[in-house]
Amino acid sequence: MTLEQLGNEYLKQAEDIKGMIESFSALKKGASGIELYEINNRLTILREMERDTRITGHNLIEYYDKKSNKKSYRSHCCN
Repeated sequence: MTLEQLGNEYLKQAEDIKGMIESFSALKKGASGIELYEINNRLTILREMERDTRITGHNLIEYYDKKSNKKSYRSHCCN
């Protein structure tokens, strides 16, 4: 598996997590009290997971991209 393929897998997972976020958001309409608090906590966690998964996917896909203005891992080291 290449880094690009792995990155695409991460992006697919991010889309799956987005679907979970939408379903939990729909539950908020009928919730109140502790149930609403728990749903909001889960939504916060899912949103962070989606963001991290999406960022990792893009980083993997663009890892060898020469056009990228990211610094290489050891570019900060002095010789």
